[in-house]
Amino acid sequence: RHGIHSFLELLRQRLPASLEHMLNFLHLAYSMMALLYETVPAFEDTWIECLGDLARYRMAIEDDDIRDREVWRHVSRHWYSKASDTDPETGRLYHHLAILARPNAVQQLFYYTKSLCVPIPFSSARESIMTLFDPLLSNSPTGLNPIDASFVRAHGILFSEKSWDQLEDSMNDFNKNLDKHIAKSKEGWKETGYYIGISLACSLLGYGAESNVIMRALSKKPEGTDAAMDGRRCKHVTFSAHDLIFIHYMTRHPAAINHLEDEFPWKLTAVMLNSLLGSCEPGYKVQSHTMLLDSDQLTRPLPEDFAMRGLLYAEGYLPQKRFRNDRIDDDERYFELEYMAEERRHRILSLGLSIATSGRWLIWDEATSQFSTQPDIEPLAQAKCERI
Repeated sequence: RHGIHSFLELLRQRLPASLEHMLNFLHLAYSMMALLYETVPAFEDTWIECLGDLARYRMAIEDDDIRDREVWRHVSRHWYSKASDTDPETGRLYHHLAILARPNAVQQLFYYTKSLCVPIPFSSARESIMTLFDPLLSNSPTGLNPIDASFVRAHGILFSEKSWDQLEDSMNDFNKNLDKHIAKSKEGWKETGYYIGISLACSLLGYGAESNVIMRALSKKPEGTDAAMDGRRCKHVTFSAHDLIFIHYMTRHPAAINHLEDEFPWKLTAVMLNSLLGSCEPGYKVQSHTMLLDSDQLTRPLPEDFAMRGLLYAEGYLPQKRFRNDRIDDDERYFELEYMAEERRHRILSLGLSIATSGRWLIWDEATSQFSTQPDIEPLAQAKCERI
C-alpha cells in the first residue's frame, strides 16, 4: 500500500539479514508520512493509519531494548486511536489495537470482539482472535491471571464452538472469583468492567455473525422511538452503565429483546437503580433524557464512552460532537475524574427511567421514587436473582 507495505513485507521475510535495511526504510517512510500528515491534510486519514502501521512494524522488530519496544507500541497505539476517532465504525482499526494490547488478554478480547461488531466489521479478525484463544483452549501455559484466563477461555469456546466440556468450569471459575477480584482491583475494575461488559454484549451478538438471531433482528426497523435516548455499586457502576445502554437499545428492537428479556436480571437491575437513588441528594429528580445530543455544554466523554464508540448498540446514544475535544490525550481518556461518578449515576438512572416508560420490564413509581419490576416478569426476575 502506497509503495511501503509490500517492500516492508519483503524485508520482513528476509530477517534477520535485512534488519539494518528495514530499520533505515522504516525511519525514512515514517518521516515521509509524518511530513505528508502535516502538509497534505486532504488525505489525513490515510497518513494517520500508515503512521500506525509503520510504528507497529518498528515495534515488532525491536528485540534488544524492551523500552524502545514499548515506546513504539505507544506511538502505534496513538495513531490507531486517532484513526478510530475519525472513523469509529471501522473494525480494522480495533483489530490493530487488539494486537497492540498484548499481554492484556481482557483488553485484547475487547478490541477483537469490537472489530467484529461495528458497522464495518473486519472479517480477518476471526482468524487473528484465535491466537488469543488457542493457548487457553489447549490449556497451554499463558501466564494469565486465572480469572482472566477463565473469562477469555469461555469466549474462546463460544466463538470457536470447540472444547465445550470446558465451558461450565470456566464460567464457574470466573463467577466464583469475581467478587474477590473486584475487591482486589479496586479502582482498576472500572476499566476492566466495561471491557468485560462490551465483550459479553458482543458474544450475545454472535461476535457479529450474520446468522445470529439478534443481529438479524437488529437489521429490522426499530420501534418508533426518538433517536435521542430519552456497598458494590461504586465498583460495578461502569459495567452497569454499559449494560443498560445495551439493553435499552435492544428494547427498541422487539425481535431482539424477545431473545433476551427472560434472561436479563430485571429484579437486580431495579435493586441497583434504587441503591443509586439512595445515594442521591434529597429531592433528586430522575430525567428520562440524558441530553447528550442537545446540550451545548458537553463535558468530556466518560472513559467507557471511548470504549463503546462505534458499536452497533451505541448508535444514537454517543453523538459525534461528544468527542470533539481533541485536546484529550490518549492516556487521559481513561482517567476517572471526580465529577464522572455523578454523571454516570445520572446516566444509569435516566436509562432505567427510559426503559420503565416502555411499560414492559421495569416500573417507575413517581410517588415513592422507586423502581420495581412488572408483575408478569417478577417470577422470572426472582428466579434469575436466586441463580446469580
